[in-house]
Amino acid sequence: MIAKITLCLTVVFSAALATFACLTGHSARAEIGTEHRGEIIVEASWYPQSAAYAGQKNSFVYLEARPELVIYGDSAEARVQPRISGGTAGDGLIDFREAYVTARLGDADILVGSTILFWGKVESYNLVDVVNAKDFSRGLMRSEKLGAPMLRLSWPVGPGQLDLLAIDFAENIYPGMASRERPALRIANGASYSSGAKRDDIANAVRWSGYFNNIDLGVSWFRGTGSAPRLLPQSDGTLKPDYSRITQAGLDIQYLRGDSILKAELVRRSGQYNRLGMTPTYHAGVFGIEHNIYGIMDGGQDIVLLGEYARDSRKGLAHSGLQNDLTVGGRWLWNDVEDTEVLGLLTRDLNNGAQTITVSIDRRISEEVTFEASARGTSRYASDPNSSALQKDSAVIMALIYRF
Repeated sequence: MIAKITLCLTVVFSAALATFACLTGHSARAEIGTEHRGEIIVEASWYPQSAAYAGQKNSFVYLEARPELVIYGDSAEARVQPRISGGTAGDGLIDFREAYVTARLGDADILVGSTILFWGKVESYNLVDVVNAKDFSRGLMRSEKLGAPMLRLSWPVGPGQLDLLAIDFAENIYPGMASRERPALRIANGASYSSGAKRDDIANAVRWSGYFNNIDLGVSWFRGTGSAPRLLPQSDGTLKPDYSRITQAGLDIQYLRGDSILKAELVRRSGQYNRLGMTPTYHAGVFGIEHNIYGIMDGGQDIVLLGEYARDSRKGLAHSGLQNDLTVGGRWLWNDVEDTEVLGLLTRDLNNGAQTITVSIDRRISEEVTFEASARGTSRYASDPNSSALQKDSAVIMALIYRF
């Protein structure tokens, strides 16, 4: 497997350089430069409650390296950032976060390769953000985006930008037997596809994003195999991800008024499996507000208060579990030379009382090293059908990030 992935890395990297050479080779006077950077992450996590299922561990060490190479010329740029990771939770992984070439063609920008996109505005749960698959190898409550192979064309349209995308499908990565934050049954490797989905599906997407005075607006449409499968029990005692083809229309909006920001994300989606394995069309939204308080603690620090409410028309059958949930909290910005930031959030399901409390801190130790720590506490998860398997998965997580 590692040899196969390494070969894939070599092929994609060579293709990126070849494409870059084609785009810049027409100009004999083109200047080509390079930049090297990256980061190394060392993380330790501890789960104070005893494991709920056989094979799970109570503590883990995780290592990740993200070297990055950028090659740029007068009309094009190539960026390659592999991710090499491993630890005590399971198998190591080599994949691409970024491996693409961008170029300017008249008024249009073109991107070819694998990249990570973000759509949305709110803090707690980004409904509209559907492009990238997720890496859940460290647990279902700790997802990280995987690079999505795509072709993207972008043009300026009015006060914003129009993006047209063709996106190759990628499967999620799920936690192994030793991991916490997983179901009782092991999630098997591989997947099945139904309800119009295919492994070789090429999704189509359109998004316009722009500004109108104090309004930041995004309007999107996506059709392709979705990245939120149902998990089907198998005869060998495992769960197999089964993906469906979805169609989603989305809106994300942010309005700045004085020291406050109003935010919302709204979607209409069809083809998505709910908790019963059915695919009704539904509507969902997350509505939020942020309010900034400047100059506390003798004028040197700021507080950002936030509140968000998630609603899903499927109610208790929502696949995400965020059908009637309230999130409140705040961000404390110290505005010091170490860029210290503290975030505290409480999320509560208003139907069954399941709640999560999270406190995190980020602080720069030096120009190259940052320290991050978080503590997450869960309660009444047993009463939530979407989260009952995670009721013992409160956690303390610490990490050092070295950037070079």
